[in-house]
Amino acid sequence: MNLQGTRVIQENFLYFLWKYQYFNVQSLSTVEGESIAVESTGFRNNFAGPDFKEARIRIAGMQWVGSVEMHVKASDWFRHGHQSDENYHNVILHVVWEADRAVLRADGKPIPTLALQPLVKPEVLNRYVRMVNTPERIPCHHSLKKVKAITRLSMVERVLVSRIQGKAETFNHLLHANGQDWEETAYQWLAKGFGFKTNADNMLSLARSLPLKVLQKHRNNPEQIEALFFGQAGFLDVEIKDDYPGRLQREYRFLRSKYGLKNRVHYNDWHFARVRPSNYPTLRLSQMVSFVLTFPHIFRFFAEVSDYKSVMDDLEVHQSEYWQSHYAIDKPSNRTLGTLAKGSRQNLIINTTVPFLAALAKAHDRHEYLETALNLLAGIPAERNHITELWTGYGWNVSSAFDSQGLIQLYNHHCAEKRCVDCAIGAELIQGIPPR
Repeated sequence: MNLQGTRVIQENFLYFLWKYQYFNVQSLSTVEGESIAVESTGFRNNFAGPDFKEARIRIAGMQWVGSVEMHVKASDWFRHGHQSDENYHNVILHVVWEADRAVLRADGKPIPTLALQPLVKPEVLNRYVRMVNTPERIPCHHSLKKVKAITRLSMVERVLVSRIQGKAETFNHLLHANGQDWEETAYQWLAKGFGFKTNADNMLSLARSLPLKVLQKHRNNPEQIEALFFGQAGFLDVEIKDDYPGRLQREYRFLRSKYGLKNRVHYNDWHFARVRPSNYPTLRLSQMVSFVLTFPHIFRFFAEVSDYKSVMDDLEVHQSEYWQSHYAIDKPSNRTLGTLAKGSRQNLIINTTVPFLAALAKAHDRHEYLETALNLLAGIPAERNHITELWTGYGWNVSSAFDSQGLIQLYNHHCAEKRCVDCAIGAELIQGIPPR
């Protein structure tokens, strides 16, 4: 392959080469001709400053400890403004693909520079170029079956954990806003989950406007709990004909005044359009009420989750009698409206229970919570969407939510962005898989 003039090299390729020393390390020298011996590559820095920290490198016989900075072209040092940034004053080695310009320190002395282009085997470079240049949505799909099974599994688990922890960060922001009150945050997090994708923000706003301590005072009176939920949701601000919602309206007016409840969600904020009646927020609210009545200690519910079957059984909550025959106030349904469907319960496990467990694992340094989260995903059938169908079409067995959630993350954050060298699968293929 002719690579002349081809601008395909990315800095993450240089990180890959440096981290694994995947180039000819014999008789290394700087572009100025001084000998180099790499004793430690250092660790990758994901924050501001040089790319690798605490490297140990012997240059011209003298050991240096400090940072290593990498660029495709040496002149990128100036393009990125490093010459005036104190964070880069301790750089002991400048690793580049092409040494197109001398880089000097503030005192006028050159920063030792290592050029990798002549040191990398052509076949390694060609494999990298082919992978990042391909128009294919999954760059390595032709070679997937060549990759060791342990490599594929470990990569999926790695990105899956990253996906879970990313969702857990949203929980952590909520926890911080609640002054580290886990019980209140668990309640609000569950409400957000019951809103699913369409009404998640509205359900969260509702829960934040209706403190759990208020609900707990009425835990033995389901009608009052439902009045509080439906009133704060704005659904009782209309003229009502039916007896049951009329009672809720009167009860809510009294309770609202008693507790000084404010900051309600308005009726027009809720999304009904293009939503099936079984998914209407009115039914979700009643199901949430049923859950709160059944499990008053929501934190304990999440923290004590043990296995897929038991949590699925626990989530099979029934809305109150009125909402089994009505999808809106004064609007009866011509059929009985069922309980929380199986797919909805699985959604609550994936997007609500699992991130909660991940947050709990990190906060208390208890890895077993994360293990429980992963086991829950392994028990749920895989989602079917255009991304999972893509992987299935290339021969990957996508059988559980563990697989589908991991592969969705892998596709979105590695394949689609051509970050092949940051992926264990891509890295193995670029290095060249040894015969088995």
